[in-house]
Amino acid sequence: VEEYKDFASRKSDLERTELQKDKTGVFTGCYAKNPANGDAVPIWVADYVLASYGTGAIMAVPAHDTRDNEFALKYNIPVKWVVKNEANSSDDAKQVYPGLGIIENSSSSETGLDINQLSSKEAGLEVIEWAERTGNGKKK
Repeated sequence: VEEYKDFASRKSDLERTELQKDKTGVFTGCYAKNPANGDAVPIWVADYVLASYGTGAIMAVPAHDTRDNEFALKYNIPVKWVVKNEANSSDDAKQVYPGLGIIENSSSSETGLDINQLSSKEAGLEVIEWAERTGNGKKK
């Protein structure tokens, strides 16, 4: 990880954000626990995530973001679709879908959160309420 950080730190922001470039990264060997479903989420250091974007740390969403998807495919990171395009509900073509839709694969008996079949907007509000109720976050 330290060697990779040194390598990536020598790249400019322009080099990191070029859409056609080869994304690189390294697995840290660590996992974070997703509080919404209890899943272990692998923690990676990657060159396409910019320190100037928010906190410089992101939760990648490879089914719904093109750059995250390219990275996940390159490193064989599992992709989980959670927003289904309302206009095309076909499951045979799992393509990146960044838009609004109906939530799927988003239920956890462990945490008590079930937002399956809600619209993206309804689900977002439900997750905020759940996070506040369980002490996992606050609306801001």
